[in-house]
Amino acid sequence: MTSTGKPGRDATMREALAYVARHPGIWPRFAALLVRHVAGKARFYMMCWRAGYRVSTVRRLARENAPQT
Repeated sequence: MTSTGKPGRDATMREALAYVARHPGIWPRFAALLVRHVAGKARFYMMCWRAGYRVSTVRRLARENAPQT
């Protein structure tokens, strides 16, 4: 990532957070995105727990059954 542009898809967490910190105008959208991400993660963990599977098992099965590109 260059210091003047937006972070790309391969940006590190540090680069992305530095970009957000320098642009207060996007803080509300960033906070909303973070809340959605955490809520989705919580739903996934609850789904695994209720089904009686470890999260790592579900992820492994998803990888094994993913279509090959």
